Amino acid sequence: MISIIIPTYNAAHTLERCLSSIVNQTFSDMEVWLIDGISTDHTLDIVKRFQSRYAGIHLISEQDKGIYDAMNKGIAYCKGDWLYFLGADDELYGSDVLEEVNRIMLSGGSRVIYGNVMMRGHNQWNLNEVVFDGKYDLDKIVNTNICHQAIFYHKSIFSEFGLYNLNYITGADHDFNLRCYARVPFTYADIIVANFHVGGHSTHVQDDEFHKERGAMLLKYFRRRLFSGAFVNSRLYIQRAALSAGSPLGLKDRLICLAAYINLKVRSLLT
Repeated sequence: MISIIIPTYNAAHTLERCLSSIVNQTFSDMEVWLIDGISTDHTLDIVKRFQSRYAGIHLISEQDKGIYDAMNKGIAYCKGDWLYFLGADDELYGSDVLEEVNRIMLSGGSRVIYGNVMMRGHNQWNLNEVVFDGKYDLDKIVNTNICHQAIFYHKSIFSEFGLYNLNYITGADHDFNLRCYARVPFTYADIIVANFHVGGHSTHVQDDEFHKERGAMLLKYFRRRLFSGAFVNSRLYIQRAALSAGSPLGLKDRLICLAAYINLKVRSLLT
């Protein structure tokens, strides 16, 4: 079973197309959990209307601490073998996308599967109708996150590696993906999983805490690989972890980060 988790709050203007993209899937072994932050528009009415059509839709509406808190709650409720997070303003790309992904799941050998999203709309990067973002390696994921609308996790991943860190208001999924990538292989599927509509929460909010702790985070997850070329573009975060007064690291770890920063700085000058 695939469990789809959708955090919602006053999402009435987009939720119908989101849920329509799910109930119209050719794949049926799934459940949907809408974790709502007590919406005051017609969000709950739309959910109840879809519940009358599809028995696998469940609704929890209560106060939460934001999107990642809602996602963590959804993980606890889910009964599926695989978990997928979809924004209330996004939708699955085609009616057979879950069937395609399920074939990969059944082949075994991976606990994290990801594909691409089709960017919809315009933001500061003007990404409308751009496919984002292909296959990842260490260098790429350190610097650019996999869109959470493109990625499926086996539920065991969360019991093994923990939940989303609520200290990060927009970067918790990047932190979680780095945590996973450091320890388990990811499987790439060259398919478009969802339409991702730009202009949401992560576009407008800067996650200062995530960026402040990013260097220390990289040391924690990739300690033995921190001197490799994959971290050249992250060297200033690593420098901050070494030298900032607010760094959470002890002296030994600060020295490791300082040595890594010097190594990465030299690498950048030689390329």
